[in-house]
Parts: sequence; structure tokens; C-alpha cells
Amino acid sequence: MTNAQRRAALHASRKAEVDSLRNDTTPEPTPSGAFRPHEAGAYYLADVGTVGTFKMFARDLKPPVYTYGITTIRFELDPDTGKWVWFDGERNHSPRKTQDGWRLGSRRLHDTREGAEAEVQREMVKNGDRVTKVHDLPDDMAALKKIRSAHHPDRNPDSDGDLYQAVVEKLDRMRTATQ
Repeated sequence: MTNAQRRAALHASRKAEVDSLRNDTTPEPTPSGAFRPHEAGAYYLADVGTVGTFKMFARDLKPPVYTYGITTIRFELDPDTGKWVWFDGERNHSPRKTQDGWRLGSRRLHDTREGAEAEVQREMVKNGDRVTKVHDLPDDMAALKKIRSAHHPDRNPDSDGDLYQAVVEKLDRMRTATQ
């Protein structure tokens, strides 16, 4: 058992004693350096992942296909610990403080959507992908095809070219993921 584990166990046992004496379930006030969500409520994470990867010693080398997106995060106060947590579907995550702000795991939390979009744009440039505006696109193939046809530049002169291109790229990524 490491020193950190011993300290955590000691802290947990002391907290259990205090809770049993108090007998109410209100969380303790958090220290001033602890995370508190801002008034707007939502934070944003830039998601960059790979769908397809290349095989090292294969003859037909294909570069990885990157996926980009933005996750909206709303924190909730855990009544047991008094910490702000976000449930990702599997486990609770708490933000941690670093020199340049707050992080969730290894990824930086952004206060505004524009900050997360700027990070995604930087990643797109780094990966050599075409830089487009980041859109909240549905994961439904039929809905994507409707958006694509509505914004087709040949059929609609007032179409959003960036949105059309983003839908085409997402459809391509979804097709490569299913194959």
C-alpha cells in the first residue's frame, strides 16, 4: 500500500466518523481552489479520434481517418463526496486543476464552444485534414443525407458549403467505420 493510498484510507475513515456524528447528508463546503461550474453551466471537450488505422507492414498503407467532434459537458454535484462530477456513461469523472485551467482526464475543458472549436481546428490542421467549421451533426445516416441534399451547391445556390462538406466527410467516415 502506497502512502497516497494510506492517506486516502485515513481521510475516508475520518470522514465516515464525522458523517456518522453529524447524521445529515449535506456535502461539506469545498475549498476555494476546488472546481465550481460557471454560471453558463456547460463546458466543452474537443474529441479527436481515429476510425481507421494503417497496418505497419501491409503493402497498401492507408493513413488513419480522423473523427472530430465536440462533447457538451454539464457537471452535477455528487452528494456523497461534495465534488462536481460528469458521468460519461461508464464512470464519474472529476475535473482537475492544471496551470492552464481545468482538465477532464487528459483533455482540456473549454468554457466556451468557440474555444473547443479552435482546438479542433488546430488538430485538423495538424492532421492535414480540410479545415471546416465544426457542426453538431446527427449520427443518423438518413438525416445526414437530407442535410447533404438540402445544401448541395449544384442544386441550391444559397447553400452552406462548409456544412455540405462536413456532412460528406461524416458520411464517408460512417461508411468506413461500418465496413
